[in-house]
Amino acid sequence: MKRQVQIGLLSAASILPVLICATTLFAANSLGPQLKSDQPQALSAANEGRIQLAQAGGDKPVSYADNQATRGAKLYKEVCTDCHGDHLQGGLIGGPPLRGSAFDKKFASGAPVSALFGFVSGMMPPDAPGQFSPAEYADVIAFILRENGFQSGAPLPVNSDAQDKLIVER
Repeated sequence: MKRQVQIGLLSAASILPVLICATTLFAANSLGPQLKSDQPQALSAANEGRIQLAQAGGDKPVSYADNQATRGAKLYKEVCTDCHGDHLQGGLIGGPPLRGSAFDKKFASGAPVSALFGFVSGMMPPDAPGQFSPAEYADVIAFILRENGFQSGAPLPVNSDAQDKLIVER
């Protein structure tokens, strides 16, 4: 009797995935025409939104204050050097280079500095992202910008609306 129960449970367990797949396929097929007819509009709207966002971006070149970059250099050396190297060339632990063509390809292609700020403040350091104040993240970014040859000037803002107006471009 016990063996029959085990066989019955195994049979039910093997049929369950088949039923779930069949139900999913049936639901997808019954909604397919609706999804297909709505999809181009959804994709078009999403693309238009991206284009408008890119066009709404700032036209001022990014800048930073010299004292920001100096403070950022100190914090970089304390926290970032192990992963990204003494001279932002990439570190032994595997952090990518933050200088030169590697930086340019990823961050200096005309995107607003808010993208760089969001990435750094949301992902770094990997073991404790977001642990620093917005001003400290701005300081580190100022240091990275200085090391990549960007011009100093007005302080790098911590406000994302203000950052959206500043582009990182060669």
